[in-house]
Amino acid sequence: MSVEQLACDAGLSAPRRFLVDWERVEAALGTRLPVDYKEYVHWFGPGDFDEYLIICVPGVENSNTELEARLAREHHGAHLLTQIGLKARRRIPLFPEPGGWLPWGFTTGGDGLYWVTSGGDPDRWTIAGRPGRGTDFGYFDGCFTQFLHAFIWDVVGMPFISEAEGDVPVPFAPDTGEWREGGAGERLAAYGRFATD
Repeated sequence: MSVEQLACDAGLSAPRRFLVDWERVEAALGTRLPVDYKEYVHWFGPGDFDEYLIICVPGVENSNTELEARLAREHHGAHLLTQIGLKARRRIPLFPEPGGWLPWGFTTGGDGLYWVTSGGDPDRWTIAGRPGRGTDFGYFDGCFTQFLHAFIWDVVGMPFISEAEGDVPVPFAPDTGEWREGGAGERLAAYGRFATD
């Protein structure tokens, strides 16, 4: 499954050409990222699928949907739960712990989606999901693009991921990645941009 085919299936006729300094992103995170994710960011840029599945993109203004900020948010949330002694949810190892989970997306229902960073090759990372409610994790034995392909065709197989309510394939809804007054998250200094030439 290529990113180009995924884009076509999700309703994009051409790449949106979102540009990011990948050396900066990977240095800040402390790891290389999967090649298909980088291709996805170029083709799709910020946006969501069916106002339900949001993919985090580096370099956008909105901290809620910015990749590095999402990881920091997860660490902060885990730290707060530990501080107040809440253990209602099973703990997951977060990157940069060995084999730690690196968040790349979430649903409007509060479900988190992650790369399981076991092994040295990011292109071989698999996908894990944590439900917004409950403790049963879900796993997908495939890469980022394969997961999105399964999602848009409504065959992802994680019980907490809602079934498509409308047409299949599920369409992509483009966004600018800009922070909005009164919206979720904080305003960041954006460094990603759409190509203009």
